[in-house]
Amino acid sequence: MGRARTGRAALIYLVLQVVAVALALWMSKQFQVARLSATAVTLTPTLPGAYLAWLAYRDDRREGADPNAKAEVLAAAVRAEETRQRAQLTGDGAHRIDLAFRYHREPANNATGAAAGGRLSTVTDYYRGVRPARLVVTGAPGAGKTVLALDLVLGLLTDPARTDADPVPVRISLADWNTELPLATWLTDQVHRRFRDRGISAADAATLVERHRILPVLDGLDEMDADTTAVPRRRAVAALRHLNAYQDAGGSAPVVLTCRTAQYRQLAALDVRMREAARIEIDPITPAQADAYLTSRSTDPTRWQPVVAALYAAPTGTLARSLDTPWRLNLATTVHEERDPDTLLPVHDPADLCALASPGVVRDHLLGHYLPAAVRRHPTRPGRHSPEQTHRRLAELAGHLARTTPTPGTDLVLHELWPMAGRLRVRVADALAALLTIAILGTLALALVGFSASEPSDAAIPALGALAAVVLAARATIPEPKIMRLHRLYVSGSYRVRVIAGVLTGVFVIVLAVAVAIRFAGGFVGTIAEGVVIALGVGGTAGLVVAFAGPLTDAPPNDPRRPVRDDLVVGLAFGVGVGFTYGLVFGITAGFVGGLTTGLAIGLPVGPYLFAGAGRRYLVFLCCARRRLPWRLGAFLHWSYDAGLLRISGTAYQFRHRELQEWLATHPDP
Repeated sequence: MGRARTGRAALIYLVLQVVAVALALWMSKQFQVARLSATAVTLTPTLPGAYLAWLAYRDDRREGADPNAKAEVLAAAVRAEETRQRAQLTGDGAHRIDLAFRYHREPANNATGAAAGGRLSTVTDYYRGVRPARLVVTGAPGAGKTVLALDLVLGLLTDPARTDADPVPVRISLADWNTELPLATWLTDQVHRRFRDRGISAADAATLVERHRILPVLDGLDEMDADTTAVPRRRAVAALRHLNAYQDAGGSAPVVLTCRTAQYRQLAALDVRMREAARIEIDPITPAQADAYLTSRSTDPTRWQPVVAALYAAPTGTLARSLDTPWRLNLATTVHEERDPDTLLPVHDPADLCALASPGVVRDHLLGHYLPAAVRRHPTRPGRHSPEQTHRRLAELAGHLARTTPTPGTDLVLHELWPMAGRLRVRVADALAALLTIAILGTLALALVGFSASEPSDAAIPALGALAAVVLAARATIPEPKIMRLHRLYVSGSYRVRVIAGVLTGVFVIVLAVAVAIRFAGGFVGTIAEGVVIALGVGGTAGLVVAFAGPLTDAPPNDPRRPVRDDLVVGLAFGVGVGFTYGLVFGITAGFVGGLTTGLAIGLPVGPYLFAGAGRRYLVFLCCARRRLPWRLGAFLHWSYDAGLLRISGTAYQFRHRELQEWLATHPDP
């Protein structure tokens, strides 16, 4: 591996050295260089050496990274992120139910040390007693599997007995795992994507996974497949095979897995399950637990007495089975604690629940009133969107997720929503927008500068730019967004070095452009010089933009809107840079104003279409979905998050609960 890397670097160095020397000789012969250009020609052969030095620095930095230090950085990031997530899920007041769970022994290949049962408050100690440390958490929909996983993650990270050698628990959703990828490869990618902004590079993530410094807490095995998919064809089957093959030096490596009970039993019936694991199942809420929760959440507990009495009287009746999970109890309290804004009197009477005929009717009753209640109780802007608008818009998004293949999706990522307005429609609109933008700016440039048919080279580059913009606009796929990461100038010495190098490169390119353009302002050689200078200028500008821009995964948590906004900023920055470089060269013969106008007419369309594909496509999508979704979709989704209807997972919004998402998909009208 090391020899291959060294040989590849040596070959690249040799090729660059030959090309650089040839370019220097050609420039000195053709251009009869002046002093400034001679300096540039002299410096050209040093570029391969600079590349080799950078390569050595990069490899040394990767190999010298301290896994223990990276594990501590990752642990701090996970602790902060999951603390916010648990607070969002538990809601106002953090009224928690100490869930109970029981151990279910499988026919064979069970872990040892698992007690007969436990509670949410002691799940960390329970897990530490299991050998090997492989745990499967099952339960009914809304039973609290995710909350238990969150408590386990935070408990392991804050346990006084934790040592530096303990792995860092990282909770990851299984919904989007392409099981054709090996588990280690997928884990590496997920850890890098989520925590790159905290300094976890791809190499760091690979090292942590390879050395088993990551404890995978895999949430939602049941979300990998639709219920109608035949069990042998489910992705969950392949996922369990990967987990069973996941080994460390002691045998089966530690894993925590969550899944709905019914789906896990379907798999286990075909002897497909996680081996060497302890399976626990969360118990339904008891009448006593429901009583304590309802009365603690209410300002007038007497209103809940008919419900509490019905729960005690019939522990297995319709109402008890409808309110036997934390999610349903949260729905019930949110709905029935809603107050009329004019009279401050309760809008709904909890006693109405006792008259409902079946668990399905109770579910529809609670979900039907939950959204209006959550909207009216919004902590900051309750009147910004009406309950009816909110219902229709969220139902549109839920319907889009239900139509995704091969399984219904869960993530609402802004720059990935454009297919819901029609793939062909959005792509055609994107291409037409590119043509319209180019036509307007091109007409403006021609009006200011004029155009001579005897100088076709003046129109060659704009024409190529226009063609490239239209082709890029019509693509079926778009690149990941870029984000501006200027904040890293203050925290990363190596990043500052790269930025300074990029700035110096840009200055060098602009100076070279001016020198060559002045020397060769006309004639065939001048045309060639202009082309070379513009190409160098575009490359230098791209280098500067890349230096200040990063991939989507650098986005901080808790604001999935930032990647789209910064992607547009990156595109505009590149467009302005290209326009300025071209305008500087062209302005020598056409005047600065005319040259700059022409340059911007080229750069402003090319920049967003070359460097801001995701942000630009998102804007086109909003135009195409104007009647179905608000223009400020990101602001609406974040408002819904504040209302408790959505949650945030990395750079995606998700519905607060899968049951809410599925109900909205089948109830598009309020």
